Amino acid sequence: MFRERKPYRFGIWSRMAAGLLAVFLAGVFILYGGIHTRLEQSREEQIMQELQRMRENTEIYVRQLLMLNDANNDEESYRRLAGDIARELKVTGGMGISVLDREGGYLDGSLKMPDDGPGEDVRQAIAGNAAFTMTYPASDTMLVYFSMPVVIEKRNIGIIRYRIDTSALYVRGKQTESLVCRIAVIVFGVIFLLLAFLMSRLLVPVQNLTRITRQVVRDIAGEKIDMQMPAQLANSRRRDEIGELSRNFSVMLETIGTQFQNMQEDKERIIELLGSRQEFYNNMTHELKTPLTTIQGYAQLLEADGGADKALTERGLQEILAESTRMHRMVLQLLEMSDKSAYMEVKDFDLAQTARSAAQALEIKAGRYGMGIRTVFKEALPVRGVEERLRQVVINLVDNAVKYGDSHTIIRIFGYRRDGYVVLAVQNQGKCLNDEERELIFEPFYRADKVYSRERGSSGLGLSICRKIMEEHGGTISAKSSPGGRTVFYIRMEEAGEGA
Repeated sequence: MFRERKPYRFGIWSRMAAGLLAVFLAGVFILYGGIHTRLEQSREEQIMQELQRMRENTEIYVRQLLMLNDANNDEESYRRLAGDIARELKVTGGMGISVLDREGGYLDGSLKMPDDGPGEDVRQAIAGNAAFTMTYPASDTMLVYFSMPVVIEKRNIGIIRYRIDTSALYVRGKQTESLVCRIAVIVFGVIFLLLAFLMSRLLVPVQNLTRITRQVVRDIAGEKIDMQMPAQLANSRRRDEIGELSRNFSVMLETIGTQFQNMQEDKERIIELLGSRQEFYNNMTHELKTPLTTIQGYAQLLEADGGADKALTERGLQEILAESTRMHRMVLQLLEMSDKSAYMEVKDFDLAQTARSAAQALEIKAGRYGMGIRTVFKEALPVRGVEERLRQVVINLVDNAVKYGDSHTIIRIFGYRRDGYVVLAVQNQGKCLNDEERELIFEPFYRADKVYSRERGSSGLGLSICRKIMEEHGGTISAKSSPGGRTVFYIRMEEAGEGA
């Protein structure tokens, strides 16, 4: 019975649109992050190059001032000329400057030390390393503080600290970053819209197909099919996979409609068969209940009497034996009725063609394990019997070959006629069977290797059923296995006369 499911909340279009939007947003953020990082790196590289040049020039200016003033290259001369050094560097650099002693103490210059003490750049300079820090007093302003130790003749005689306004460089970088991001957003937006349009063109037919299939499910649940829907699909003018899918689905719906009508016609006949089957079970239950009731009654009487009444004991045993014999005969009759060949149509047919049909039915299952099925018949194999029963034999043999064969191998089905007999063989590559196993595999409930089987739940009745069917047809079934892992099952029966 069909049960209509609730409509899904998010369809393919919604999911694909959300996925594309997420990808584009992630792309924009990644691009922005990459551009931002690269511009910062480029800005820092330019600043570092400028500071390196400034350090070299500063040391040259300080050394020249000391020489012009006939001063020694020591800290005392540096302290004494601190004002001259500050004025000279201020004129040449045109920026804020501080002249500090080796401990970071302020000596002279236009750049005062902050009240909260020296910054990180000054502390690094005290340790003998040139360093700089960047600050952003406003959104469009960037100041660089650069501190460098003054080293003359390998002696650290003081520290020079600069304040450099790099706002123009900072603003240009921000403008470049903003421009690139805007262009990226526009490009990504256009691409997203184009892809959304293409997806819509592709998915609208799929959505229509989904709507029709949903209606088909409702119709099947209501035991009717609207045959106008296949006509809508058959009129699709698309020349692509979706158009072909629509047309194929139309053919499928027409076939389903025809089969549905046949099913409706067979419904009453099936109900009659079920009624006769139930009547058979009721009658048989009644027939079995009668001897069981008799046996149970006499058994209770004998138990209560304890053997005191010999006539009762003798009569009870006779009745129990008679009823149990009658019930046994009834069970044997039921078993004889289970022989399907007794009431199925016997006819002449080509066993090779039946084997090809069985192989096609199992190709999909074999493909799941990377296996293939190959049929090789150089001639017809005419036999006489119940085709469905012999088809069951071939299917069981090929199914066993799939279950116990090695992956990525070929299952071969071949046959031939010889001396008035027809022989059909199923060969697979897998675990080798020893002599004892080849005898036992045709016994009910026996399985050669439970672990090696690909599938669980096998009862071990398949080959025993095959043997029973072959016996019904006067034929035989056997197996051979070689040390290389090749196992072949043979079925042999008499060849039918001309006209098969």
